[in-house]
Amino acid sequence: MPTPARSIQDVQQHIRTLRSMSALNPEDYAEKDGWAHVVAQTSGIKATQLRKIFHYIKDLNREFQKNETSFNRAKVALLMPTLAYAQGRNHLPKDFYELLTLCFGQDKCRTAQDFESAANFLEAIMAYHKYLNP
Repeated sequence: MPTPARSIQDVQQHIRTLRSMSALNPEDYAEKDGWAHVVAQTSGIKATQLRKIFHYIKDLNREFQKNETSFNRAKVALLMPTLAYAQGRNHLPKDFYELLTLCFGQDKCRTAQDFESAANFLEAIMAYHKYLNP
């Protein structure tokens, strides 16, 4: 079990050690005080921006789940300029941008299973963000 995370930078460091996002253990991020909870507490992201990203990811995930052969890395890659634009406009905090590009980037997110794991992690972040900011 990894050392508990205390900041979004700690979470980034843990994710860098994974060979892919499918190696992400839900027990590390889904529990209260887990990685998703820490990110929700320390990211500084606004609910509106988080929802926009989440809905885009959820739509892609639904599309990929309809047909297991439909995973398209190019569609995931198109998320990167969207994130860069949001960060450039100061709508995404830099640390949160870096976390998302790490999770959905080509090094960690190469398969449908990787994408689903990253999407589940983002969903947990969104849930804890709502919990902390009702």
